Amino acid sequence: MDLVIRDRQDSDLSALAELLGRQQPQTHYPFVWPFPAPIEGFLKRSSELRAWVGEIDGEVVGHVSVTSADDDPIGKSWAAAHGVDTSELRCVSVFFADISRAGQGIGSRLLQHATDYALADGYPVLDVVAAHEGPVALYLRRGWQIIETTQAPWHPGTDLPIHLMILPRAAD
Repeated sequence: MDLVIRDRQDSDLSALAELLGRQQPQTHYPFVWPFPAPIEGFLKRSSELRAWVGEIDGEVVGHVSVTSADDDPIGKSWAAAHGVDTSELRCVSVFFADISRAGQGIGSRLLQHATDYALADGYPVLDVVAAHEGPVALYLRRGWQIIETTQAPWHPGTDLPIHLMILPRAAD
């Protein structure tokens, strides 16, 4: 298996939407499905700084992006935990891989790629649904720390706790 990680192109969005739909029943990501808006807006966000796909033999098998963080209560919590301004935060976002290829290292390599970018450009942060124990455990093994558990503001009226996590930067 030769995994290639490359910049996401707009032409990848339909394949990514299909992949997201195939993995959602097992991973429950995104939590609300069918998604209540065009899925392209979930995949490609206005706050996006960079985005990548994983590809094997020309087939898109995963995705991750890094976005800026909003200056809202979540952004302020992350910023306080890092001791920086929200403008310095880099959020690992829209991270998923083909569940039928679990165990092949696709998600691990995509996460590392995005994390390396976030560390080089700012202070890494992410949010994860608290009930998603597998991803939470993965992040914790990789050195991420839970700084707060709160309700997902993008799902008003639901009881959806999310963990806010940071990856502390090594002392420079």
